[in-house]
Amino acid sequence: MSRSVRLIGPWFLLIHLVALHLVLTWFEGDADGAPLAAEPAYLAELETAEPTEAPAETPAEATDRETIVPVERPGPLDLGRIYTDGDRMRADLEHGWVAELTTVPDLQKAATRILNRGKVPFGAVVLLDVTSGEVLAMADRFDAEHPIAPDLDPAGPPHLALRALAPSASVFKIVTSAALLEVGVSGTRDYPFNPAKRRVYEKTLAKPGPGAPKSDMGQALASSNNGFFSRMADRKLAREDLDLISRRFAFNRVVPFPLLTDASTATVPRNRLERARMAAGFWHTRLTPLHGALIAAAVAGDGAVPMPRLVRRLEGPDGRVVDAPDRGPLTRAMKPETAKTMRSMMARTISHGTGRRAFQKWPRSLSKINVAGKTGTLAIREPYTAYTWFVGFAPADDPQVAIAVMVGNGELWWQRAIDIGRDVLADYFRRQG
Repeated sequence: MSRSVRLIGPWFLLIHLVALHLVLTWFEGDADGAPLAAEPAYLAELETAEPTEAPAETPAEATDRETIVPVERPGPLDLGRIYTDGDRMRADLEHGWVAELTTVPDLQKAATRILNRGKVPFGAVVLLDVTSGEVLAMADRFDAEHPIAPDLDPAGPPHLALRALAPSASVFKIVTSAALLEVGVSGTRDYPFNPAKRRVYEKTLAKPGPGAPKSDMGQALASSNNGFFSRMADRKLAREDLDLISRRFAFNRVVPFPLLTDASTATVPRNRLERARMAAGFWHTRLTPLHGALIAAAVAGDGAVPMPRLVRRLEGPDGRVVDAPDRGPLTRAMKPETAKTMRSMMARTISHGTGRRAFQKWPRSLSKINVAGKTGTLAIREPYTAYTWFVGFAPADDPQVAIAVMVGNGELWWQRAIDIGRDVLADYFRRQG
């Protein structure tokens, strides 16, 4: 096995890049030019105050005045000025500023260790706090010498979790399920379908004959039933429906983040068969692991895609603290009642579906914590690369964290995305005591 090379060596390099982008995005605004938050009053006053003639001062007043210094904005980070402060990671910036990040050092190290132990040629993990959208861990592994290692654009995002390298595969069935539920398709009624284990054909969309198998949507999602989703999408969803739900799930837009990030893409075909294939998870999409975790968090919450956060606050040289602005959700993907139904459906993936076998290795000490999720698998032939996904959240009945794992394996492999996701979640909950 060739030596593993992480795209961003020691993870403190991630924080270096955060600081570089932070100076451009924290106070100035997002890509559309809108301000991220109102500028702190004490900074605004320094920039807008008109000079006036100063009145005569007493010696005491002069001494007080001399202690007030202009507050300059943070600049690029010096790598030698990064340190761990207890259970927090801080980064010293220029002009006396300090950034406190949301990433948890122990979780970050554990996620990286689990990826390396799995010997994946390339892959990434994102662990999010469901309520706040804070990134608790964002780890990647990239073996540049492996035969299936993709060519990475050096001008692209600096972390695999932020690159749209892989098709979303059957993770897209989450989007399709939400669309079907919101146009009135029952999640519990049985519908007939034509089996389509590995590919969707024209005959898959035809009316099933007598004695055809039936499934409800929850079991279809849990078992990743291609025949069910391709036919139901063909019958119930117009091209405009799939396009709208994709945009509501934040496809085809860049997720605001302090680091350069790819947009996940979903191109809805005009061709009926190709559109049905897309609905079942066959091509026409690309997904970043960060976005995958946000999709899981939307289901785990009230249906809104949260705004991810990587910086918790800035501490100024004068002792002032500037908390990260509360920007609300990124978008609303579905109704709260739809998200509630989806949570139950995704729990079946682990209890009775495609995730059941992997989670038989879930630690007995955590047996009271149920996990919900969705798997995805899709392969290309040249060079043979099997993309696997796991997105999910836990506990299933009261979600705290959401996770996304993307893995690219060759013909020989040690672990898939769901194995890594299981172990990262287990590490998180062990630490919770």
